[in-house]
Amino acid sequence: MKRLFFLFAVVIVAAGAMAQGLQGPRGHGDSHRRPPMEQRYQDCASPEQMQAVMDALSGQSFDDKRLEIAKLCVTIGYFCTADMAQMATVFSFDDKRLEFFKYAYTYCIDKENYPMLRDSFTFKSNFDDLLDYIYPNLRK
Repeated sequence: MKRLFFLFAVVIVAAGAMAQGLQGPRGHGDSHRRPPMEQRYQDCASPEQMQAVMDALSGQSFDDKRLEIAKLCVTIGYFCTADMAQMATVFSFDDKRLEFFKYAYTYCIDKENYPMLRDSFTFKSNFDDLLDYIYPNLRK
């Protein structure tokens, strides 16, 4: 039953992206052109899509499975930094949040807001690791 619910949630996220006229996975190669700033915020997940994703994530008992589902969702959907911060609330530990944020960065439609994820972490050192990943030359 949980597997069926998960697949349903993934289909909802994918259908929402396709309904917006957006196709295929993003973030790979140079062929993907980013839409203008004002349209990118319109492309964020709808409240219904986010609820389906959060239900799918919350229905899992372990962070490893939550991480797998969250990665799949950001790969096929269109999410803002705020959406990703909401998804990360289901993880029990910072290490899974960090891993998720690193993976999701490629797919984020408003990367300029990624530093706002500071409050998602329990420990500042994990946020510093994220910044080092995003901006490798910033603190050198």
